Amino acid sequence: LQLLTSGPTSEWSNISMFMLKAIGNAKKRVYIQTPYFLPTDSMLRALQAAALAKVDVRVMIPRRSDSAILTYASYSYVLECLRAGIKIYLYNGGMLHSKTMMIDEDLSSIGSANIDFRSFEHNFEINAFMYDCTSALILKEIFLSDQKDAELLHLKEWRMRPWYQKVMESVIRLFAPLL
Repeated sequence: LQLLTSGPTSEWSNISMFMLKAIGNAKKRVYIQTPYFLPTDSMLRALQAAALAKVDVRVMIPRRSDSAILTYASYSYVLECLRAGIKIYLYNGGMLHSKTMMIDEDLSSIGSANIDFRSFEHNFEINAFMYDCTSALILKEIFLSDQKDAELLHLKEWRMRPWYQKVMESVIRLFAPLL
């Protein structure tokens, strides 16, 4: 078990850097649950690179978060993810507030950090990184169980969403680093 913290007074963005390294080293799978998905450019590229390398990358976000603005902001990243082969699931069972990551069934994380700019650069956060199969398998089973209450998005259908939703996503995306 390793506890990592980060925040505005930290010299380094420890949690983000660790996640980037772990995703970059993934060989089989990366499963992430987060209520707010506003990845930094480096995080988005790491997830895309893993998916393009045939790693099973799955991200689960709530269909509706507790903020309409944050829902549109999260949705603004979906197309880029789907194009790279990242599987995006919209959770229908309520407000998904899990902040978990499981990589290759031997590394997992639970903590306060979302996959967003604020968690990586502005908020005081703490995550536990566990280096054991048992913890990773538990988080994998939780993800797969939650997946039953989620909708897998498909690129062709996502492209056909209403024009006004696309406009809202684009406008709100401009403010993503501030959200």
